[in-house]
Amino acid sequence: MGKNQKTVIKSRNEEKRRKKAKNAEVNNSSRNLREDRDDSLGNLPRVRFFSTLRFRLIASFFIPIVCIILLGVASFEKASSAIKSNYEVSTADSINMAAQYMRFGFQNVVATSNQFASDTALVQYLTNTGDVVDLGNTKASTSKSITSKKTTDEFIGNIYIISDTALSMSTTQLTFNNFYAGFSETELGKYLKDNPMKTVWDGQDDYLDSILKTGPQDYTMRIIRVFGRLDSALIIDIKADAINKILADLTIDSSGILGVITPDGKEIINHSQKETTETAVEITVATDSEPVFTNENFYQEALASTELSGTKEIDYKEAPYLFLYSKIGDTGAMICVLMPKATIDKQADSIRQITVIIVVVACILAFVTAFLLSMGIDRTIRGINSKLKQAAKGDFTIKFTSKRKDEFHILTEEIQETFLNVNELIQQVKQSSSEVLESSSDLSKTSEAFLRSAENISSAMGEIEQGVNQQAKNAEECLTQMDSLSHKIELVSDSTKEIGNIADNTKKRVLEGTLTTDELNQQTSSTIAITTEIIHEIEKLATKSSSINNIINVINDIANQTNLLSLNASIEAARAGEYGKGFAVVASEIRTLAEMSKSSVSDIKKIINSIQEDTSGVVEIARKAEKVLTLQDTAVKNTTISYQDINESVEKLVVFLKYITENVDNINEARVSTLEAIESISAVLEEIAASSNNVNQVSNDQLSSVGSLNESVGKLNINADHLVRAVQKFIV
Repeated sequence: MGKNQKTVIKSRNEEKRRKKAKNAEVNNSSRNLREDRDDSLGNLPRVRFFSTLRFRLIASFFIPIVCIILLGVASFEKASSAIKSNYEVSTADSINMAAQYMRFGFQNVVATSNQFASDTALVQYLTNTGDVVDLGNTKASTSKSITSKKTTDEFIGNIYIISDTALSMSTTQLTFNNFYAGFSETELGKYLKDNPMKTVWDGQDDYLDSILKTGPQDYTMRIIRVFGRLDSALIIDIKADAINKILADLTIDSSGILGVITPDGKEIINHSQKETTETAVEITVATDSEPVFTNENFYQEALASTELSGTKEIDYKEAPYLFLYSKIGDTGAMICVLMPKATIDKQADSIRQITVIIVVVACILAFVTAFLLSMGIDRTIRGINSKLKQAAKGDFTIKFTSKRKDEFHILTEEIQETFLNVNELIQQVKQSSSEVLESSSDLSKTSEAFLRSAENISSAMGEIEQGVNQQAKNAEECLTQMDSLSHKIELVSDSTKEIGNIADNTKKRVLEGTLTTDELNQQTSSTIAITTEIIHEIEKLATKSSSINNIINVINDIANQTNLLSLNASIEAARAGEYGKGFAVVASEIRTLAEMSKSSVSDIKKIINSIQEDTSGVVEIARKAEKVLTLQDTAVKNTTISYQDINESVEKLVVFLKYITENVDNINEARVSTLEAIESISAVLEEIAASSNNVNQVSNDQLSSVGSLNESVGKLNINADHLVRAVQKFIV
């Protein structure tokens, strides 16, 4: 054992002695604390009211009550919001359905007006054209048709077909004279006259009411149109009863205002009175002095809006109202509703009252229940505490009893069972404490011997670990050198492969050059043959040029002879005198032609001489080109031979490179095998080093554990002695 290790063991023993002394002091102080606690068990302070179980139990009961209150408030707010939303949605749906129904009815009225406007027989009647009998039949059938429409269509009231060119027709017994002339002077009549294809919906027109003997109560709206450029008009009234019935069927609270507003601002207001079991419906038409909707900004905004329906919270007569509207198709009319917000909120008051009553009752029941439960629990806990105080003083002969039938009864029985088990345990501890004391003494001796053995093992494992670590370092250095060699071999292999690739490419280029040279050789031979043929042709051309020269000489001789003949002819003409003048003119012209022929022959001869000179030059150039091509053919053949020699050399180079590559691959395989072997050796050494390190660590841990065991044995001896003295205090 080394000197340093002995010093460590000595310091550990000294530390153990210091810990024993410290533990003894702690045990003495804890013993004093227990004695003081035993003396003060009878003088425990009383628990404050806010910390008592009774207060906490009552408070815990009131927590869900608070949650119930919050739930009631949230439910009321949610229900109130839902009621308002549902009321708003249902009212909006009702007026939208009413608007859709009116739109459908008004579309049928428009279809009826289109039917009459497109009736050709009616148009002929209004223009008073055709047979009198046919016109009478048309009037009768049209009168019957308008009466039938009024009877069968619930929206159509009176129908008027008025004309200044024919007898007017209507569902009333009224007669009209010069009606259209007066109507065309009104603003509405002028508009229809300028726009004969338009259809106008009108709520009220004083001129029409005066002529048709009607009032605002007799109809809701009327549709007006003219028959093209004819002085005739068609008017169809919408029954007031049909609109009144639709408004009466809408379920609107009596405090609300429901009405239909026509495009020109006429208001048909529904006043519902619900004091009796049956709803009495009164429909009134608002006059200009008492409008409900038309003068308000919210109505003007709804009228200008592109939305077909909508809702808005507004202030009407200094009170909050809900305004709802729905447009009736493209007629310009709207159904409008004004409902006080107080009426909507009133429906949620019953929920508030029920919520308050339930919360108050829940609070009372929770308080009473919590008080009664806390009283019983407090009484039981006080009885258990009084007996536990006796047990805290060491008296384990007490009996725990309870008259309750709930969990506290089970608790007292379990406490009683626990104390019985503790009695048995204390008795067993008394019997075993002396044996534990003897066993702890023997264990102390054994742990000291085990500590010495563990220290020897730790020292030996440290020396083994150093040796294994040194071997691992050497193997790692060898592995590094082999790795460097591996990189160099890889570089050589890569360079060899690159040279092989270059040689292959060179071989391909040489083959391509050889093929190109062969092609060039063939083309050169072809060029030489062509040049030879050109030379032969030029020589033939020179020969033919010589032949042309001979022909020119002959022509020249002919021209001389002709000139001579012309001269002779002139002489003979002169001899002939007056009779030879004509012949003299011919002779003169022949002489002139002979001279021109001679001159032309001379020019041709010059040209032929020039061609012969040029042909001779071309022949010489062609012969020089033939010599150059001959030399070029020789050079091409020599180049082909050189390419063949290069190809043979490159093939030999490729063969040698293959040998080198195969050898490098063999070296690389050997390098890989060697590297794997060294890596295996290094891994094994590292595992051995790790294992030895683990063993050394385990040995050190074991050494530490043995030291702790030795300390624990010392404490066990002290605690066994304390246990013996402590157990003797209990009364069992």
